[in-house]
Formats: sequence, structure tokens, C-alpha cells
Amino acid sequence: MCCFWLYRNGIRFRGEFIHKSYCIEKLNFSKEDIVIDCGANSGDFFIKLKDHIKPTNYIGIEPNPSDFKILTLNCLNTTLINKALGKEKSVLDFFIATRKGDSSLIEPREYQSVTKVEVIRLQELMKELQIKKVKILKLEAEGFEPEILSGIGNRIKDIEYIALDGGYERGKKEEQTFTICTNFLINNGFEISDIYFSWCRALFRNLNFSNID
Repeated sequence: MCCFWLYRNGIRFRGEFIHKSYCIEKLNFSKEDIVIDCGANSGDFFIKLKDHIKPTNYIGIEPNPSDFKILTLNCLNTTLINKALGKEKSVLDFFIATRKGDSSLIEPREYQSVTKVEVIRLQELMKELQIKKVKILKLEAEGFEPEILSGIGNRIKDIEYIALDGGYERGKKEEQTFTICTNFLINNGFEISDIYFSWCRALFRNLNFSNID
């Protein structure tokens, strides 16, 4: 079973850990807040989040076909998208490494198969879904995080928080993306709110964010 150890203490415990590791435990949510979950996997981020926002305001993005099937079962009445995010619209190879949860658009050391996935920009997706403001973007893309940030374009000003996984997961060399993503976000008006050091995860706050449309 894929990553069984992640769920050995139960699904509620898993949800609490996800929120802790992405440093969002202390954030205050309203029911109307919109959350975009990039790398939604099986919906772990939604487990606890559904207590705070309307399910219809959760947007889960997951390119892995098998994970997406599970996601549709775990996240009812939400908006789910079986595509990948990137810096430009395209169709790319997606390397499926379900056993360790390392599936990525960048070839990892080990993987079981390869499929084609449609890649879209977050900027266009927000326009298509008529999203004006985003409370938080959770970004976990197994090393593809820099490309996704590039694809946000000028809509980055409309995202209040970005919760980032920048661990050592990029490609065969297993490089970290925390540094390049942090520099990008700081240069675009964000600051680090908190860091979960052991997993290279951090929460960034948009200093220029305004709820006024």
C-alpha cells in the first residue's frame, strides 16, 4: 500500500499533521475562504480543512490518475481537477511513483510508469473559475514548485498565503526547491510566517494582500 506509514495513526491524525507541517494551525478561516490545493493527492489537506470552509470553496488539483480517483471519493462536493499546474499550457510526461508518493513532472530516481498530463497555468485557472481572492495556496509538486509559481503571473497579488513544500524531491539528483521558491516569493512581496524545518515546509504571507476587490 502506498505510504501506509502516513496513515498508521488514523486519517484524523494525518489531517492534523498536514496542517501542522504546513504551519497553518493558527490561521483563522471563514466559511467563504477559497483554498487551492496543488498536489492534493488523496485529499489529506481537506480532512481537517472541511471543518473551516465550505466544501465548494476547496479546489483540489491532482494529476496522478490513481490518486485522483481516491480524491474524488474523499472530497465530496468540491472542485477537483485532474491536471497539473506549470509555467505554461502544455502536455508533458508525468512520472508515476505512487509507492513512495513521489510522482512528478520531473523524472525521479524511481517510478513505475509514465503517462501524459495536461498542464495549465494557475493564472488561467483562477480566471476560468472566476476566483477573485485565495485564502491559501498549498503547493506540493515533488520538485515542480518553481514552475508552478511562475505560472501564477500577476494573480499572485490575489493570494493571501502560500504553504510550500520545498523539500529534496526535484529530479534524479533530489534537489531542494525551498531556496529558489523562497527568493521568488520574497521578491514578490511575501514574507515567511513560519517554517517546519524537518520537512522543508513553510508558510508565506502576502504583505500586499487586500480583501478589497
